[in-house]
Amino acid sequence: VGVQGYAAAAVFVPSLHALGNVGVTALCDVDEARIPKVYKTWEEKAQGKDGEIYQRHLKDRPKVFADFRKMFDEMGDKIDAVVVATPDHSHAVISAAALRAGKHVFAEKPLTATVREARALRELAAIHKTATSMGNQGTQSPQFRRGVELIREGVLGSVEEVHLWFSRGGQNHRERPQGEMPPPDGLHWDLWLGPVASRPYHPRWIARNHWRETGAGELGNFGPHTGNLAFTALNLRDLWIAPADPIRVKAEFSERNRLSFPKWEVICWRAPARGSMPPVTVTWHHAPVPGLPPGSREKLGSMLRDLGVSQEREEAIFKAPGAMIVGKKGVLLTNSHNTDIALFPEDRFRDVDIQRPQSLPASRGHYQDWIHACRGGPAPWSNFGHAATFNEFLMLGPVATQLDTELEYDPVAGKVTNSAEGDRLLGYEYRSGWRL
Repeated sequence: VGVQGYAAAAVFVPSLHALGNVGVTALCDVDEARIPKVYKTWEEKAQGKDGEIYQRHLKDRPKVFADFRKMFDEMGDKIDAVVVATPDHSHAVISAAALRAGKHVFAEKPLTATVREARALRELAAIHKTATSMGNQGTQSPQFRRGVELIREGVLGSVEEVHLWFSRGGQNHRERPQGEMPPPDGLHWDLWLGPVASRPYHPRWIARNHWRETGAGELGNFGPHTGNLAFTALNLRDLWIAPADPIRVKAEFSERNRLSFPKWEVICWRAPARGSMPPVTVTWHHAPVPGLPPGSREKLGSMLRDLGVSQEREEAIFKAPGAMIVGKKGVLLTNSHNTDIALFPEDRFRDVDIQRPQSLPASRGHYQDWIHACRGGPAPWSNFGHAATFNEFLMLGPVATQLDTELEYDPVAGKVTNSAEGDRLLGYEYRSGWRL
């Protein structure tokens, strides 16, 4: 569902067929003009590696739908699993419908655009017990899993500080798109809107990560990648299991904007202790290319220089998204998708193997792990029990950037306890005809 998404036509198909006995039964997209583009891609790939796979699909083409609900109604008994690769605001409703229909679900990140949607998907997945996974593909990396081991084994000492960074910048639009235009031929505008409030078509509404109503911003875009190792290794999911102190979230930003996302933002989550692990602060630094928010580059650069990182290497590090996990004994530095790790100071950790996990299971591949689970294998690491909780944690950030106060969030109850406005912003009312 959503054929232009990353996991759709070009990448996911060969990954599935590497396992054998997997076929694409239906394609669904609200924009009919995208379907021929899928076939064109398949025709091109039919001439190269994995060509036989694409030739098979071109010979026996999947049935095409614009409305996922009709797809489930008409072909439910022929569909085992669903890939959701649509715009952010429709991930939750499609995934929920698939779960209720008893289907296995792979959804692209961010899993949902709001906190309440994340909680709903986690609950549905627990009820229906199908195989689920989110598309934060770095989870498959041997170094990701080795990083989890090293942190849990205490190689870095107590970890009380994590930093995530990304340079792109929010759009900070101050006005809604004005005027009314006819939708392009083949675009089912009402279906594109899905659960959000009805409005006239304007091409600017479709722009990715421009609007709070239809997206989760760049935090939703890259947070699921850069923050995954830290969230996993530091057992932050445990905060959802039993009552504890609240998670406190405070943001600094270029200016408050309820319509769009600020140009720059620094979002800080303060999480309480989990078992033997101490309280930890997780900070997201985001600003337009090529920089970081005011003060962030200086602070993070100083930390790296104290670890012996050269200025040249420091420049390279901040040109790309990444994360720094800071312990009492050392620091783990990782890239955008947590697929590479490095330990600092280097001389202290020279003899530490960082290449592959020693106790945690290796991955078959991110997509393959999900298909294996569909066939009765173990749950993928990014199953909705993990991914929805992680997504819930992240989506507190866009709430905080709309308020001046520090939020106090009870993860067990799913409520902001010190701000009625903050609690209201955890979700929104779907328009008539749509539900989770």
